[in-house]
Amino acid sequence: MKNKKIYLFLSMLLAFTVLGCDDVLDTKLDDEIPAATAITDNISLKAAAVGLYDVMQSGTYYGGEFILAQELTGGNADATGFQERFTQLDNAIVPPSNAYIQSNWVNVYTLVNASNLILQKMEELQLKDDNSKGTALFCRALGHFDALRQFGQFTDPNSKYGIPVSTKYLDAKSALEVSRSTVAQSYQQIISDLKEAVAILKYDSNRFFITKAAAEALLARVYLYQGDYDNAILYANKVISNSTYKLNTKYNDIYDVEGSAEAILELQFLGIDGNSLTEFLSVSPPEVSADYSSFFKPMDDDNDPRSYKYYDSGKEVYCDKYGTRDSEIDGNAIIIKLSEIYLIRAEALAKKDPQNLTLALSDLNVVRQRSLPAQPYTLADVPNLDAFVNILIEENKRELGFEGHQWFTLVRLGKATSILNIPAFRTTYPIPQNEITISRGKLEQNPGY
Repeated sequence: MKNKKIYLFLSMLLAFTVLGCDDVLDTKLDDEIPAATAITDNISLKAAAVGLYDVMQSGTYYGGEFILAQELTGGNADATGFQERFTQLDNAIVPPSNAYIQSNWVNVYTLVNASNLILQKMEELQLKDDNSKGTALFCRALGHFDALRQFGQFTDPNSKYGIPVSTKYLDAKSALEVSRSTVAQSYQQIISDLKEAVAILKYDSNRFFITKAAAEALLARVYLYQGDYDNAILYANKVISNSTYKLNTKYNDIYDVEGSAEAILELQFLGIDGNSLTEFLSVSPPEVSADYSSFFKPMDDDNDPRSYKYYDSGKEVYCDKYGTRDSEIDGNAIIIKLSEIYLIRAEALAKKDPQNLTLALSDLNVVRQRSLPAQPYTLADVPNLDAFVNILIEENKRELGFEGHQWFTLVRLGKATSILNIPAFRTTYPIPQNEITISRGKLEQNPGY
């Protein structure tokens, strides 16, 4: 983030591996400022809120592997290097010992715990700052949501296999006492936090910080995943009707122009705090490449400009969305963009009224015809909901490729088992085994693992 100052307490928060091993939790840092006393006034409060973006930038969160994991497991990407964790994700056979899920679990709960610290200290000290509070609520919701859609049975509202939900700042001892909530309870907390954030945040044209519109956009996404299509449409409408945001004329401007008109929330990286995506995507050979036959070739055959951010070397297909050299580490991560909101509304409209796909198809074509103006889908192409789902998956794949969505799209639409040829239990990642062990039975593993 530009012009940001991260106070020393953030070092402690970054090292604070929530629900991680006792040795790490008990580590004392030199000249450590205890996290519980780091926020003392509005100045340190604002610094803490800015620090949440730094947590999101972690190398196994939005700074890299969280994005790659969903592309690998979802079939958009191939593991073409020698990293075992990527090979396991590529095969959609993810063991509880997988290195990525162990690290990402820590990341998402570090974001949750850092947000809880801010909210707790604001209440204790009676500090007033709507932007800081709204940012913390958004980040707590995002952390919980990213945990739920990876480690919980998020498509089953009646499932007991949700995630640990934490609304209090946890130390090493109290972290071990948090058990799993149900899926319904998990969604309830996520939605409650986002609604509160919407109520206190303001609209702002800044794309690099959390705003009211960003919270509305995330609510649309969460409601879609929950299966509440009316509310998904409601919040998508709010974002689409907001004149601050519009689709870029050229699809690739979202990557080539920082903070473009289409970006709703863009996680900004600089050379001093860069992302790790090109470290895996741009080395030769790449550790992770774009799948040729099912992902790149159909786009290339259509001369779809969305294929222009991929380079076919004849051996592997490189993804260039974040840079073309491994030394380029300042490519931003797109957390939410307007084209996704159109696709969210299209899916919600189709699921709400599968007998009348006209409006859903219109939204889908807004996205498709930006890239392929002469190739809209027609009602003849979608005689039923299943046909619509198939083209929706293809448009999601092209529009949101290598942005961390494909796995969740397949699972949400009930296509992961058939397309990827995996058993149903593998549509949910396992809880990391070290977390199961450390919890001493408090955390129950997902079925099948």
